[in-house]
Amino acid sequence: MGTYDSTNPPTSHSLNARVLWGRFLLMAASRNLLRSLRRTMISLLAIASAAAAMVVFQSFVNGVKATFRHNVITSNYGHYQITRKGYRKNESDEPFAYQILGAEKLRERIESEIAPLTFFAQRLIFYGLLNHNDRSLGGVGFGIDAAEERRFLTLVQVEEGKHLADGGAQSVFVGYKLAAKLRARPGDMLTVLVTTKTGSMNALDLEMTGTFKTGITQLDEGAYFIQRPVAEQLLRVEGAPVLMIGFKNDNELQFRKQLDKLVADYDSTLEVAHWKQLAEFFDNTMGWVEKQVLVFRIIILVIATISIVTVFMMGLMERMGEFGTMRAIGTHRQSIAGMIFLESILQSTLGSLIGIGLGIFVVTVLLVNGITMPPPPLMSVPFHVTFKIPWENIPLTLALCVLVSGGAGVLPAWRMARIRIVEALGRNV
Repeated sequence: MGTYDSTNPPTSHSLNARVLWGRFLLMAASRNLLRSLRRTMISLLAIASAAAAMVVFQSFVNGVKATFRHNVITSNYGHYQITRKGYRKNESDEPFAYQILGAEKLRERIESEIAPLTFFAQRLIFYGLLNHNDRSLGGVGFGIDAAEERRFLTLVQVEEGKHLADGGAQSVFVGYKLAAKLRARPGDMLTVLVTTKTGSMNALDLEMTGTFKTGITQLDEGAYFIQRPVAEQLLRVEGAPVLMIGFKNDNELQFRKQLDKLVADYDSTLEVAHWKQLAEFFDNTMGWVEKQVLVFRIIILVIATISIVTVFMMGLMERMGEFGTMRAIGTHRQSIAGMIFLESILQSTLGSLIGIGLGIFVVTVLLVNGITMPPPPLMSVPFHVTFKIPWENIPLTLALCVLVSGGAGVLPAWRMARIRIVEALGRNV
């Protein structure tokens, strides 16, 4: 295979010469790392800390997104809602002009042609006054299929009393903050006063079966639920303007195109809205979270880079006499710089792998039960976050850590390669 001078890089463009030179630098870098385990361990600790911090932090962010997404879906929206075209824009002007009849037939087609559903409910939304003794407050009423919604909309939790599904037909389920304003307790009689489809007034006395809490301020302060058949009777209408559906698979977007086509074929006056289109605050909140994530990532990378450069420089300063000796015997600057850079690459790769493993351990063992976070924007109660490891981003995290850590070795390599021989040899005295 030929011989080569280990003190200087090959000037030939021969592939063999370059491979031999690269092998020599790699062996020298590996020996240097093993020769000074204390320095190596300090460098690995700095790199591993940064990698572990990135894994834990990204796991936390994924957990926040997944938890908030689940809470929004199971609070008031479902995966999709089906309405007649124009309902969202003209709901306040013509609230009862968009009723959907024969909803069960549509459900059968969705389940037979697309996928099984875990949730299918009709909702009748109206505005009316709630009266208790001498107090009257306006609110948004929902005529719901209580038993069906209780199985899927799990964020609606009973605060006091019992769920609407456990009450009689003539019952009302009230947001706990709205009930507090009315000074009403479970068992009290409330009067619901509404405007019917024909424009006349109608009222109904209902027993408050309980209060609910969703954590969404808008619902807790101004919403109440009654059974849908009772709502139809009260408003003198038939059917409901909103159909809510939920798929068994959490990846509901995979069904979007099929669902749009099926609904359009079933009735061209109907349209499908994904929950994100309805919960506009979700994207706003997640945008806020992403900005915080970006800031923290930059902070972690900056601190990691400064720490790693400092650790590398401290280790190399201790070896300055060694580099002076190498230069004195004729070793080229390029060889020294290449060897130091390879050391930083080896340390960054090993440290990143250790750090990622440490981060996964922290998430799966120490933080397996998650943490409780303060309320996000537009919510009023704390929520529990379960950390979710970003398995799909692990290769990217590894590459980023290696790039940052390895790049942090460029400056030390350049400085050591340009050190004056006399100055470096003086460190041996």
